[in-house]
This record gives sequence, structure tokens and C-alpha cells, in this order.
Amino acid sequence: MDLFHQFRQHCVAEQLVQPADRLLLAVSGGVDSCVMLDLFCQLRDQLQLAVAHVNHQLRGSESDEDEAFVKAVAEKSGLTFFLQRVETSTYAQDQKLSLETAGRELRYQALENFRKSWQARAVATAHTLDDQAETILDHILRGCGLAGLTGMAMQSELCLRSAAEVFANDRNVARQNAAVSSKDQPLKGLLRTQLRTKILRPLLPFSRAQIEEYARSRQLQWREDRTNADTQFRRNRIRHELLPLIKTRFNPQITRSLEHLSNIAVAAENYFQAEAEARLPEIIKERQSDKIILDLELFWKYFPIIQRYVIRAVMQRLVPLAEPTFSEIARILALLQKANTENFAAGKRYIWRQQVEVRVDHDGAVFWRRAQGEERRAKSEERGSESSPVAHRSSLVVKIGERCEIAGTDFSTLIEHKELPRDWRERVNANSQFVDAEKVGGELRVRFPRPGDRFVPLRVKDDADSSRGSKKLSDFFTDLKVPLHRRQSVPILEGDEIIWICGYRLDNRFKITPATRSVLHLRLLRLDNHG
Repeated sequence: MDLFHQFRQHCVAEQLVQPADRLLLAVSGGVDSCVMLDLFCQLRDQLQLAVAHVNHQLRGSESDEDEAFVKAVAEKSGLTFFLQRVETSTYAQDQKLSLETAGRELRYQALENFRKSWQARAVATAHTLDDQAETILDHILRGCGLAGLTGMAMQSELCLRSAAEVFANDRNVARQNAAVSSKDQPLKGLLRTQLRTKILRPLLPFSRAQIEEYARSRQLQWREDRTNADTQFRRNRIRHELLPLIKTRFNPQITRSLEHLSNIAVAAENYFQAEAEARLPEIIKERQSDKIILDLELFWKYFPIIQRYVIRAVMQRLVPLAEPTFSEIARILALLQKANTENFAAGKRYIWRQQVEVRVDHDGAVFWRRAQGEERRAKSEERGSESSPVAHRSSLVVKIGERCEIAGTDFSTLIEHKELPRDWRERVNANSQFVDAEKVGGELRVRFPRPGDRFVPLRVKDDADSSRGSKKLSDFFTDLKVPLHRRQSVPILEGDEIIWICGYRLDNRFKITPATRSVLHLRLLRLDNHG
């Protein structure tokens, strides 16, 4: 069976294409992408196709000649053509990336922009079986886990940084906005934020030898990229040095062997991901938009491999782009494991790529997505520093008789003048307190903890001096083992002095005494509680 019929059967079997599908073909001008274009053109009565080319501007006039070649091929085929020129070297330098990584980021973001502009369902790339073998070997050499052995999928969603971030370099923005379609008109909406793009790899089962034989049989023309032979690039050393050595000295069918390994790894990876997803709901103690807390007691009951996949699933819920490496997950596990030791101090933390902070606290393992410019948040929580984002929130004026919502929390306050009920002691709890109104001075406000906060925790026994026993708020929290990640979100009601650490303790100076004549009822209410 010739390559075209194998290709068509493969696309149907793997459901890579759909009836009347709209696909954007990524064409570099090399033999692989030119063969992919030719194969898809033979199916064009069933599909809508467009061609996209990204000029990385790394080879001077040769890059421009590649661009002109692909444009000519697209026009000859009667297909819409999209072009993007990018300043790869400048971007790599600015972002401190290798040329390979920088080129990949710019290329895929440009392709996604074109896909959105043309409303294609997916982008098709020309990765082959040999590319798959190189990818898996590269992952093995870097020390990958099971996910790295899966290599590239036939179809996948590729995570991208936002377009505004990738094209932040002025030159790339200029080139981006200068990209032209087949009608030489500027493309619109290219700087929209994107997170994922659908990628199809229809040539993945076919070897480079099969591709080249097909190209010759069809008398296709293509461009040769001289940098593909440059062994200063890691990928090229694998392609031209390592793989030939393995084929010659160890296994002539190494590419097929690695394909087999990939298939096994994919099945195992899918199973472990499903297991982790099934276990996650029972392990998660609390979930917010930027924070997930795990029950460590339950977490340690699962096999180590499931623990790893649970951690990765948690990270990806907080940061969709997250792909923690094997060693990074090992560091997180080591941190969580220390919680079982006798001398472990709550608050130890690990920061993943300045994006996710992991710490063990009194109530479990806390995974917290960090905001930009929040590098010092964790330390500031422990010190009560005003560099904490919570400490910077302005205080809220509280009016007696009016319910006041506390921004950034799930609570509101309600303060009312009341006659002191006979059963007032039974009504006192963490969220309900009675105070002597005549002792309250100044404008009532709700705020969050600040450095140096002190108050006088309520004492059961009366004392001649109600102000005796002042204590640092941070020490009070430590004695009660209040989790560090919760401390800066505890509301404080104050007038001239701190009156109430809401949800925790009243200040002794404002308690009800036999001499009390006027009473304020203080309540902390959940936002869904209208009582």
C-alpha cells in the first residue's frame, strides 16, 4: 500500500480529520512538511486547508528564500497563506532561552494566532516517526518520568503562554502585526491571549525514509535547512550522532522500538492520570481559585506513583501550563514527607518556578498560586509584614446596624445595639460576641493583621486591670496553631484599639462586666447567611 493510502487510513482510524474539516498546515519548506501538504491536498475535496509559515530570521537570506518558497507552493496549490516573521535571537536573549526553545514558543504562538484568525479547528505539523524517536531519547537523557516516555501524541492540546507575553518584544510585535494573508492584508486580533492550541501530527507513524521516498516518487520540491546538520544543537546531535550509533551498534529498528515504548507509556500514563483524578476529590480538603489544600493523612495512603500524579494534577489546576518535572515533584514529595518528622516546623515551603508555592501547614499541604510580584508573600505572612498583599488592603468602615461585606473573604460583619439577653453567654461563640459599647471608642473599622499588632486576649477570670496580659497577635496565632496561610486573611475589628480578632478571640478590655449598661452585638456572618 502506498503512503497516501496509509496516510488516509491512519487519519480515519485515529480520527485526525473530520468531514468538511478546517485545518491549518504548518509548512517550513522542508521535505516533511511539503509531503504533508501534498498528502492533504489530495484530500482537499473533503477539507478546507490553509498554509502557515513562520520565518525565524536565523539564516539571513536563506530564511527569506524558505519564506518565498512556501508562499509560492501555497499559491500554486490555491491555498490561503499566512506568514509571520519573528526576531528569534532577540527574543531568546531577552527571555534567557535557547534558540530552539525561543523559536518553538514564537512559532506555536504565531500558528495559534493564525488558527484563531482563520477559525481552523486545529494546526497540523509534520513530525515523523524519527522525530518521535529523537524526542523520546532526548527526554530519557534528561531524566524524564513516565510522561516523558510517551513522546508526542497524534493529537494534543499544546499549552502556550499568552500572546501578549510571547510577543512582548517590540520587534516581534511589529512583525506580528505586519503578518500578511494570501491577500496581503494585515491579520487582525493577533495579540489576543491564548492558552491552548489543538495540534495534529498525522505523519507520526511514518519514517523519514518513507517520507523522502514518497517525495521523490511525486517529484516534489523542498528546501534544505543547513542548520539541521549543525551539531551544536542538542537535537541535531541526537539525530546525527546518537541515533546512527544505536542503529549501527545496538538496534537497527530503534525507532520502532521507541514507538512501541511510547505506546506502552501512553497506556500507563492515561491509567495513572485517571486514578489520580478519581482520588483527588477525597484528598482535597479545601479549594479556592488560587489555593488547594490536601489532606496529608489520606494522601500518604496511596501508592507513591499515584501521589506523584495527584501533585501534578493539583499543580495543573492552579497553573494550566504547569508541567512539573520528575525531580521537581520529588522535591515537593520530600517537603511533604518532612511533615512526618518530630522536629518539623510548619511553614517550610518550596516555590515552583515562582508560580506555585507549596508548604506544609497545620491543616495539610497547601498549594498556592503566586501572583506576580509576590515573591516575598510567604515570609511576610510569618512576620506580618506590610509587604503582604493582604496587609496592603485598606480598612473598611463599619456602620452600626449595617451589614458590611469584607473584601477578599467569604464573610461580612454586622454590629447592632442590643439589650443584653439573659442567655447572652450561651449566644457567644467564635462568630458572635457581646461587648461593652461604652468602652468602644473611635470609628469602627475592619482590617487585616499588621506588623506589631497586639491585643489583650479575653480572660475568663475578672481582674482589677483588664488591660493586663497584652500579647502579640503573631504569638497568639502560633499558640492556637492557626495555619500560616490563613493568618493574613483573619478580619480584625478595631476602634481606638483592637476589639475582636474575628472568629477567634475578643479583647479583654471590651468584655461584658456587671457595670455594663450599653451593649454591642458583634457578628461575623458568611456571605450566604442572611441571618
